[in-house]
Amino acid sequence: MLPFYLTGKRIILSFIFILLTNVLNGQNLTVNEFMASNSKTILDKDFNSYLDWIEIYNSGSPPINLKNYYVTDDLKLPTKYQINIDCIVAANGYVLLWADDANTGTHTNFKLSGSGESIGLFDPNAQLVDTVNFGEQQTDVSQGRLPSDPNNWAKFSTATPGKANLESGIYNLLPPPIVSNQSGFYNSSLNIGITHLITDVTIRYTIDGSVPSISSKIYQTSLQVDSNSVLRFRAFKNGYSPSITETRTYFINEKTDLPVFSLVTDPANFFSDTTGIYVIGTRGVTSHCSTAPRNWNQDWERPVSLEFFETNKLLAFKVNAGVKIYGGCTRLYAQKSLAFYMRSEYGDEKLRYRLFDDAPLSEFNNFILRSSGQDWWRTMFRDGMVQTLLEQGMKLDYSNYRPSVLFINGKYWGIHNIREKMNEYYTFYHHGADINNIDLIEISKVGRATSGDSIAYNEIINFLATKNMADPANYGYIKSIVDIDEYIDYQIAEIYGANGDWPGSNMKLWRERKAGGKWRWMIYDMDFTFGGNAKGMFDTNTLAQATLATGTSWPNPSWSTLMLRKLLENVEFKNEFIQRFAAHMNTTFEKNHVLAVIDSMAKDIASEVPRHKLRWPQSISYGTGWQSQIDIMKTFAEKRPSFMREHIYAKFGVTTSHSLVISRNNPAWGKVFVSSVEMKKNGATNIFFKGIPLRIKALALPGYRFVQWEGVSNSTSPEISITLESNTTLRALFTQTELSAKSIVINEINYNCSSVFDTEDWIELYNPDDKNVDLSNWILRDSKSNQHVFAAGITINAKGYVVVCRDTAKFKKQRPNVKNIIGNFGFGLSSNDERITLLDNSNKIIDEVSYSSSGLWSSLPNGKGSTLSLIDPQLDNSQASNWKASQLYGTPGYLNDVYTEVEKDNGLPKEFVLYQNYPNPFNPETTISFSIPQSSHVTLKVFDVLGREVATLIDEYKQAGTYYEKFNVETRHGASLHSGVYFYQLRLDNFTATKKLVLMK
Repeated sequence: MLPFYLTGKRIILSFIFILLTNVLNGQNLTVNEFMASNSKTILDKDFNSYLDWIEIYNSGSPPINLKNYYVTDDLKLPTKYQINIDCIVAANGYVLLWADDANTGTHTNFKLSGSGESIGLFDPNAQLVDTVNFGEQQTDVSQGRLPSDPNNWAKFSTATPGKANLESGIYNLLPPPIVSNQSGFYNSSLNIGITHLITDVTIRYTIDGSVPSISSKIYQTSLQVDSNSVLRFRAFKNGYSPSITETRTYFINEKTDLPVFSLVTDPANFFSDTTGIYVIGTRGVTSHCSTAPRNWNQDWERPVSLEFFETNKLLAFKVNAGVKIYGGCTRLYAQKSLAFYMRSEYGDEKLRYRLFDDAPLSEFNNFILRSSGQDWWRTMFRDGMVQTLLEQGMKLDYSNYRPSVLFINGKYWGIHNIREKMNEYYTFYHHGADINNIDLIEISKVGRATSGDSIAYNEIINFLATKNMADPANYGYIKSIVDIDEYIDYQIAEIYGANGDWPGSNMKLWRERKAGGKWRWMIYDMDFTFGGNAKGMFDTNTLAQATLATGTSWPNPSWSTLMLRKLLENVEFKNEFIQRFAAHMNTTFEKNHVLAVIDSMAKDIASEVPRHKLRWPQSISYGTGWQSQIDIMKTFAEKRPSFMREHIYAKFGVTTSHSLVISRNNPAWGKVFVSSVEMKKNGATNIFFKGIPLRIKALALPGYRFVQWEGVSNSTSPEISITLESNTTLRALFTQTELSAKSIVINEINYNCSSVFDTEDWIELYNPDDKNVDLSNWILRDSKSNQHVFAAGITINAKGYVVVCRDTAKFKKQRPNVKNIIGNFGFGLSSNDERITLLDNSNKIIDEVSYSSSGLWSSLPNGKGSTLSLIDPQLDNSQASNWKASQLYGTPGYLNDVYTEVEKDNGLPKEFVLYQNYPNPFNPETTISFSIPQSSHVTLKVFDVLGREVATLIDEYKQAGTYYEKFNVETRHGASLHSGVYFYQLRLDNFTATKKLVLMK
């Protein structure tokens, strides 16, 4: 027997030999094929999903174990992902690696980019084995080596994962078929005709929602459509990659008062036992209140085409997206909620459309079609109603609401409420937060971070648990990191609404990781409020539940009540909480206001409820009918205030309340706030608690100033504190100021010109007064303190405009008819987080606007031809909601078009037109122009005579208007395009046109 040390050497030498052999054999490994956008080609059995994949081929005779090999999509990071399990590639065999960001086994920690990147395979010593760089990819088209010439790559419309590649590939993507009729609502039967730019193509189609394949039916003659139908078309030709799929939804004699979504997808994506997300199935897991495995509990995402029709039944947008089942225990219900995701692999990274009429948001990375959650049994709008109330009166992060109906593959699927997804993208679009620099927490016993981490959250909880909050210093620290007003509003909303599924669940909060970033709370899942559950009736003492220190189980375990309990130890917080609660009961939850909102929202869906009930008999099945469930909410609205006051009396030892009548001498001149809540009704009788200080503030509107109070106080300070000991009156007196200077308004901003219409930056000022204003020595300043001083003698006329330009020469070249211009200011305007300040000649601020190109602000003025236009000069121009993107190039020196659109004919195009390019023939540049009468997703592409795509000039959502796009062959293609005939094609959801252009070198 060998000595131990020799045995050890033998083991070490054997290991080194095996490792060296494996590395040397690695020279036989190649990246053989990959797919960066897999929607239906091959299903990964680990996660039962369609994932990006990379195929590794072993051309040698011995098998090779990929364990400890590295794979990456960034050649600067060769060790990005290490395969940590045995993964044997047989001799002359293949292995698939899944690029899905799962970070386990043969599933890498990255996804492949459909727009192009690199793939690298490295041995255990981080030495390069093989690499490939690739460009833009097509869905379900792979790229791989030709078996007869492995150094050459081709694309394959028939991928062969795990097998030898085909001997010949495809090199050109076919243009899509041209369909005679666009998706829409029709009153009679249709005959659908199909054409194509290229001869000898085969058009194949399906009628069940699946993507046409080489085995699908061949289109030969027009197709007759007599009833609701979904048709999908695709072009095929040998040597070409099949075209993208054209999807159409035709509604025949379909009636509804609500906007409509049409979801089209392969039926297997929803209803297959093995891959369907909407069924019990055979590949499920236990979760979300299911003790038995269910497919719908899986975190599976499936590709869909989604079309949206407004209430006028015109197609508003069409996107390709991913969809998942959304929600918790409501997944058990027959009708399920759906979450939609915009991703580059589907073709649309964002939905660019204003989904909600009352919100300025026009971009979404994801959104929800919600089947009303646990209110599905009752009213179908309870959560939307509550959040609408809160939207109107509270400082909260709420989810916008809009009812709609859904059709899946042409079949009626009932009422679905359009809702925002409360995630990291919400913080970006509503607050301009950096989604990579936030903490977003879902509360359970331990704060679980869905973005960022929970370190800061756990620190604040530990601070609250261990510190005396009666100490002003400790409370001051909490105020520095928590938005206290917002937190109080959040607690009031949940407590007043009597949420029976809270605070032990349904709680989210977030903060930006930056100086001054404060925690904010998100309102969602209010289905158990306003009588929606036995634990949430009008007499339920939710205040006691929310402050119980000994709770051990749902819905109010002690950890979930800790923060409110501790903060109520502080007198300042307690007083503010009590009187702010009263202020909201006087306004946000005022009985008649709530009843009006309930009636209005019930009316919105009333005509759809009978059909919805026929489709889903269990829905709206509680009680004696839909109206009885609405009456429960109304009874809650009527009876909750008196019970809520009794609960506050009991909790805080308050003995009674008194009335406070608050009025203003002229409501148009100013506002009054109590505990930061606006008292909108002039002269209304409000009820507040006795003996608790009230913070009251008067705010004069532009052109006016506060004079003094009358009644319980005669102070001339706009901010006072009073304590009620009896019924009291209080009147705020305002007066007009000298209007000539105060009323000048920053009315329109052009901060990033379109490249085809470059005027340089400019700012339009408007004078709404009846007399001229002298602007001599006034100052225009940006956020970096750059400033421009107006020359002496400059005047802005009554009801007139002045355009302040960075470069008057450039401006005049494009706008020769605008005369009232001045300049030049010597600084540029930023497209992100800029502040413009207008000061008079005594350095007094006259107007100030802080804008951005993200969040609540439209991105269209950022290089896309629009300007930032104030809807009405009388509105508060510090609020993003009062600004819109103008039509093309704006209206400097004139009334804003976003204002006139509600006043008179807006001058928009009346029809779709694709104009002839000019010049034609051209070399090297020509301009292509077109007009669209309605907002839509627009593509403008150039093809050669063989139908091969030469350039994509536009592929984005555009508002109604006229556009000019330059096509420069040198900029885009260098010397690659030869003289000859080309075609340019404009495609929208409801219009297609093609014209010829000639390149003459």
